[in-house]
Amino acid sequence: MKNPKLAYRLIFFNAIYGITLLPYPVVLIMSVYLYAYRESGAHPLLDTIAAVLMATYPIGVLASLLCWAFYHSGKSKWATATANLFLFWLGAFLIVLLLSDSLF
Repeated sequence: MKNPKLAYRLIFFNAIYGITLLPYPVVLIMSVYLYAYRESGAHPLLDTIAAVLMATYPIGVLASLLCWAFYHSGKSKWATATANLFLFWLGAFLIVLLLSDSLF
């Protein structure tokens, strides 16, 4: 290993993201049913954005796996940045969640 401390950090982040993929199908099905159940929400745009974010969740997790390509090429800053790429998705989802709660 070129940088064991960074490698352990990347393994930790990827393990956490991978573990969150296990309950993802159940959560996706529940959110689709809740999205379909709403007759007419007060904010249909936020509902649509939340549904799209839930559907694209695995893309963020899989994109974070690119960190290993940067790690092996010796670009530690890029490896850290791509490992944390998932956090942008999480931030967007939390913003939509907070907006939908504060507007209802």
